[in-house]
Amino acid sequence: MILRSLLRRPGAVQSLAGTPAKCVSPLFLRSLHVVPSLVNHQELEKNGIPGLLSPKGFKIAYTDYQQLMVDELNAATSGTTLEGQTPKSLVIELARNPTTAYSFNVASMAYNNHFFFRGIATDPNVVSAPSTDLLAAINSSFSSLDTLREEFLATADAMFGPGFVWLVQLNDTARRPLRILPTYLAGSPLSGAHYRRQSHDLTTHNPDSYQELNPVGAFGSAARRGAEKREQKPLGGVDVVPLLCVNTWEHVWLHDYGVRGKMRFLEKWWEKINWNVVQEGATLQPSGQVKFNYGQAQNSFRA
Repeated sequence: MILRSLLRRPGAVQSLAGTPAKCVSPLFLRSLHVVPSLVNHQELEKNGIPGLLSPKGFKIAYTDYQQLMVDELNAATSGTTLEGQTPKSLVIELARNPTTAYSFNVASMAYNNHFFFRGIATDPNVVSAPSTDLLAAINSSFSSLDTLREEFLATADAMFGPGFVWLVQLNDTARRPLRILPTYLAGSPLSGAHYRRQSHDLTTHNPDSYQELNPVGAFGSAARRGAEKREQKPLGGVDVVPLLCVNTWEHVWLHDYGVRGKMRFLEKWWEKINWNVVQEGATLQPSGQVKFNYGQAQNSFRA
């Protein structure tokens, strides 16, 4: 039997993953996941994000799309042992198992899209700028804020297809440098979610064949390390903390900027970054202690 819907139907995904699934009518699904409120949320619904998104554009990109991801996440997890977990924890929990691709995708998109919007300065009367310590960290990794802007926007504009571009901080070295990391589709920047590897199209295989075709991930030896190690980076991977992201999915910018307006959207978004939120997630040294490395060759990860 060909399981064309294996990666799409939450019931099939959960039962094949070994998590008890119940046939629950949509009318009786428990809405444990809800659309998170943003700062000035009521004003955003009324006026959009001035200078970035119109009211209709905001409704499409956040209100409607986030609600869709939340509804899908509730449908995928309601009545299972996963229903009480946050989108972030679900991303890490589900990334290793190729049979949970559907649930992973909706959890990751719910996390990524909210992360994008929470990093936007929504008060039109406040202009956000990096603090002295954050600016020192940016200068150390990219030589200047202008260089970071140029490389970040160029990376996002060059992405052929939807995804996210992230500013992340590496935790592997004492200096904790900043880097640019692109992820495609619903890909995640979270270190514990970097285990996914799948060499075959599972929609062309039956339940008896998919495990033999995947000697990695949930079926590999690394899976036996124990749940306590799940959030650690994979072998050969990097340990990063996401600080900032831009969403390049077309539904975010197409309504307000048109088919040729992606770069214009990116430029407007840069002016709306809430640098206070960026700093909240970063581990920074006092600006006088930062060592500058202008000659650094690589400032970004290339997908």
